[in-house]
Amino acid sequence: AIGGFSSPVVGEFIAVDLRSQRPFENRSVWHWFICSADGSGCKLLPRRRPYQRYFMGPAMEGKHLSVQVDYDKEGVSYSATAGLGIVGAARAQELETRVLETQELETQELATHLYALDLNGVYFRSWEGAGWEDARGGAIAPLGNDLLVATPWGRFALVRPTGEVVPLDGNVPMNRAEFQACLDIEHLRLNRFRVADILLKRHSAGRYELFVTHHYFTGECIRFRLSATTLLQYGADVSVSPEWRTILDAEPCLRSTSLQAGGRMLMDSPDHLLVVIGDRRQGEYAQDPASHLGKLIRVEIETGRAETLASGLRNPQGLAWDRDGTLWETEHGPRGGDELNVLTSGSNYGWPLVTYGVGYDQEILVSNDEAVGLHDGFIKPVFSWVPSISISNLIVNDERWFPLWKDDLLISSLGGHSLFRVRRDGTDVQYVERIEVGYRIRDLAQMPDGRLALLHDGGRVHFLSRSYAYCTDENKLNRHVFAVDCPDTVGAVAATGAQLYDTHCSGCHSLNVEEHGIGPHLVGVVGRRVGAVSGYPFSDALRSLDLAWTPTQLEQFLADPKQFAPGTSKSLHITQAEARAIVDFIGGD
Repeated sequence: AIGGFSSPVVGEFIAVDLRSQRPFENRSVWHWFICSADGSGCKLLPRRRPYQRYFMGPAMEGKHLSVQVDYDKEGVSYSATAGLGIVGAARAQELETRVLETQELETQELATHLYALDLNGVYFRSWEGAGWEDARGGAIAPLGNDLLVATPWGRFALVRPTGEVVPLDGNVPMNRAEFQACLDIEHLRLNRFRVADILLKRHSAGRYELFVTHHYFTGECIRFRLSATTLLQYGADVSVSPEWRTILDAEPCLRSTSLQAGGRMLMDSPDHLLVVIGDRRQGEYAQDPASHLGKLIRVEIETGRAETLASGLRNPQGLAWDRDGTLWETEHGPRGGDELNVLTSGSNYGWPLVTYGVGYDQEILVSNDEAVGLHDGFIKPVFSWVPSISISNLIVNDERWFPLWKDDLLISSLGGHSLFRVRRDGTDVQYVERIEVGYRIRDLAQMPDGRLALLHDGGRVHFLSRSYAYCTDENKLNRHVFAVDCPDTVGAVAATGAQLYDTHCSGCHSLNVEEHGIGPHLVGVVGRRVGAVSGYPFSDALRSLDLAWTPTQLEQFLADPKQFAPGTSKSLHITQAEARAIVDFIGGD
């Protein structure tokens, strides 16, 4: 018998989890069918893993949904079918206005060297004014368990953990209408006018400062601008303030969108952020100290005062701190020569005087024939791709849900349609694994639960998580999978720890090295000395400890701060077991 399902409704997901079907052995296969109302035709929906979800899009309304399972039990093959009913209309009128039109995406399994992964997500198929028709841009940032999405032309939306997509009011101030009216001006290209990056800085529970790097059209030329506003979160409701302020206008203002690139941001302290700005083609400004283009810039948030930290950058796409305080950058080369760099203050990375690449029509770009194909005289990349992979953003894996990828760099690509995992020893690259996804990956981020969020050109958002298809007792016994990767060993603790972290810790601390809160971030807190994160006024009680955190010490501190650090005013009112769950969640082991 097949039971336990309710009639599907437009706008909702229907799911089945084979892992909980104890009577069925591992050879069970589920088939989902969607049939026309008159029964004249049925479509088999894809299924490739034991846990499967299907979004009931508007096109499914009025159609029949049924499920069939084929399974073996005690050596005998069985087959059972059940009709799940006719897909009904949305239960609430609100769904029609707040949920964007999406389409169900086939879940893919990706085989990697150390993990089997599942890729699933949603598609922004129709959103008037979103600017995703042929645009190349947009960005994502985790907002609690939701994902904040900025479209290339400055609209905002949330992607909920359920897959629901909720548009938000408020647009990035880009002067888009004026730009569209002037597209007959030479060198202006619609798909290059875009949002480059977004960054959230938490000020208090539910209140964030939202930073955006984007183009701005003055009427005669295009500026690369850093703007900021306030984002408020009240439970499930999120609002973006229409009151924007300009923090930085990059100099000079140009008459071509193709010359202005980059825009990735990071917090550098509670009062400063870093932004990389490109000088993409001719390299006219990357060596000019009077220009912001082709530079790593440190910006004071309150005043907008900017200082150049590094120069000679072409088209920087990614920026990330690792737990040792090393600043990593990914950068487009021309034709060949995409770069992975370590950025340091006062350094020059050579563009356009040296490059491993050549021009798009294969002309030699450097003037010195002896320098062709070399990178001498300037800071060399840690690693370079020839041919190019059309590199985009990067993050440092935080290990909580991908422990076998501890401290690996995860790098996305556009033309390569892949995610690249870089295993390193300090700043030495040991190997690079290519994980083919099949889409142009514009941006990536790591969610609080450890999943990877990917934004693709064209409006797709995917989430990459571990596959549990192989978590059988036999496989675990024979070490065909690592037991730590299976849900019965991590699910309950992670869920409890995540909930406790959200309740007691997230108001002041972040699990993202790029996001500073009232207190320092907690990424890599085990092994870190108390007071090691600059820019925070640690109490005398904590500074006097003079120690590097261990899991046991963290647990003792969270359970009874006043006993562990006499003189502190902190008190969480949690049990020892709850403290242990939080430590496990933030990576205490």
